[in-house]
Amino acid sequence: MTTEQSTRRPQVTTPQTITELFNLANENLKQKGQDRPAPSASNIRASAQLNRKLLDSLFLEQRLLDPVESDTSTTLFGVKMKMPVFCSALSRPGHLTDADMVEIARGMGKAGTMMMLGMGGSELLKASVDTGTPVAKIVKAFRDTELIYKQVKEVEEQGCVAVGIDIDYWHGTFRDGGGRGTETYAPRKMSEIRQIMASTKLPYIIKGILSVDDARKAVELGASAIIISNHLWATFDFGVPNIIALPKIAKAVGDKLTVFVDSGYRTGNDVFKAFALGAKGVGITSSVVHAVSAGGADGVSQFLGFVHAELKRTMSFCGCADLSAINSSLLVVSPELKQWW
Repeated sequence: MTTEQSTRRPQVTTPQTITELFNLANENLKQKGQDRPAPSASNIRASAQLNRKLLDSLFLEQRLLDPVESDTSTTLFGVKMKMPVFCSALSRPGHLTDADMVEIARGMGKAGTMMMLGMGGSELLKASVDTGTPVAKIVKAFRDTELIYKQVKEVEEQGCVAVGIDIDYWHGTFRDGGGRGTETYAPRKMSEIRQIMASTKLPYIIKGILSVDDARKAVELGASAIIISNHLWATFDFGVPNIIALPKIAKAVGDKLTVFVDSGYRTGNDVFKAFALGAKGVGITSSVVHAVSAGGADGVSQFLGFVHAELKRTMSFCGCADLSAINSSLLVVSPELKQWW
């Protein structure tokens, strides 16, 4: 064996993510007889974890004497809904098919709510609308400006109830040490968004708001609604948890446009708490995506039935005859959460 052969190392593929790098480190350590736990990758999921913790630290004041019959219905974008819950800007997850997405839309309709689509083609949009469910679509901020206008026009022609833009996605995602999407998406100036809004007669939603400053700019642009959202940590790991941002933003602009919230909301109690903090609609996505695998549209509808039953029961416990009666006086706030407000 030559010296060159004895010193030659096996060819190793360059790791593309922190996880791959740490896995390689673990393999090399094991060859040396060591077994060490790898540190976490770059995404701590801090926003999502704290949001859940703070949601669970909000308690509700019972008001049982002089009982009421609670009505959970609302009207969003001119559509009467059984409850103020929607599937928020869903782009098809890798384990689902377009047919599954249509089943989610159908299930949302069966439950008397609304479907909101994210990324997806023309056929998916049409098939979702054809279920009879009210559909809104959030269009990504593509680098290709003409593609934005094309999709906005298509959303209007298909008979959707609203259209919008996803501002927290224009820097792409950043997971496991690497970014994705910046070659496809790009930030848009307010003047560009204003022109896009002027191209449609539909109500316009700006998704990804987490500051009063951005909320006020959305009002300046003439948006019909905003979604307070951190994409469940996918775009910016240490973005403000939405439950911290919600009451400040609702107080600042809630009388000028409709304030929605999403990312991490799962239950009827979560919906009630969001309303008490100023929201007028709540996006639930991850649980809906899971429910479709339990039985298609029926699975989605059944899950939302559970959400509705809990919301209605909690409203009755708290003496709220309708959604307008839900307010912050019904919340018992832990000191940990109160310090943020």
